[in-house]
Amino acid sequence: VFQPETSGGKLWPEHISDFQHEAAMVLHQNIKQHRRTHKSADNKSYKPEYVAGFASERYSIGLKVYRSSSYISSKCFTARIRSTRKCSIPFPGTVSDGKVIKAENLGIENFEIVKELKKEFKFNILLQNDAKCAALAEQKYGELVSYENSIFLCIGTGVGGAAIYNGKLLEGKDVPGFEFSHTIVQKNGILCNCGKRGCFETYASIKRFKEKISNEYNLNTIDGSVIKQFILENQSDLRLRYIINEYIENLSIGISNIINIFEPEAICIGGSFSEFGDILYVPLKQALLTGNLLFNQRNDIIIKYAKLKNDAGIIGASLI
Repeated sequence: VFQPETSGGKLWPEHISDFQHEAAMVLHQNIKQHRRTHKSADNKSYKPEYVAGFASERYSIGLKVYRSSSYISSKCFTARIRSTRKCSIPFPGTVSDGKVIKAENLGIENFEIVKELKKEFKFNILLQNDAKCAALAEQKYGELVSYENSIFLCIGTGVGGAAIYNGKLLEGKDVPGFEFSHTIVQKNGILCNCGKRGCFETYASIKRFKEKISNEYNLNTIDGSVIKQFILENQSDLRLRYIINEYIENLSIGISNIINIFEPEAICIGGSFSEFGDILYVPLKQALLTGNLLFNQRNDIIIKYAKLKNDAGIIGASLI
């Protein structure tokens, strides 16, 4: 789901039209406007935990999710732009036939989002997983242009992913599949939001990485810039080195499993992983190449950062 940058200026690469840029800017203003507190059913005030949306030529449409231990609510907001015939939604969860089957990190399950939106909007609405949309964008315009067989991983709040084979996005028949994030890397491991234990994303997401460091050192924040600065200022701390090495070990195990199945030419990583790239990138490659994890040994592994960054999902949605 589109999360616009806040630094001003155009949000799109050169190949995205001014028409779409206008829609994105209206969406950006709506998202800022709707980051307000909300009084819930338990009579407490919450700021939105998640604010997201998509932009078409006529409307920007957003979803706000408020959540506490006893309360989940979502609200939509809209703004008219221009006429349109179709719009596409990249969504962070398992989707099929216009329905969100599950989105663990949002607490959403079996939500007929397209059906609900069509009550208000009469144009055609398409729905796809956000990581798969981002993979399509990177293949068409980004770092995967030169490769027929590749893997895209979005490592941030969770671990989204997609596989490109012979230039085409791979998907299952009844559900899209390729849920790399919920492959098991630790038997009887940490409880995942999906209800299973030991899922890849509970060990490899950047959110968990930041949380572990913050909790261990009582930093009281998971702000990426704060966590990164703390790491850079405490590189000789043995306990911190252990946390980083453990994260790299778990991440490399999960990625090696994907490599052993697909043998991709290249891997593209999106999400907030790149924020810690100067700390994690080299150790990750070394672990993959020297850690006795790959069935077919390699002299090198091509790992690239997503060129289109946070815009990849919305750009890829235009390709479905």
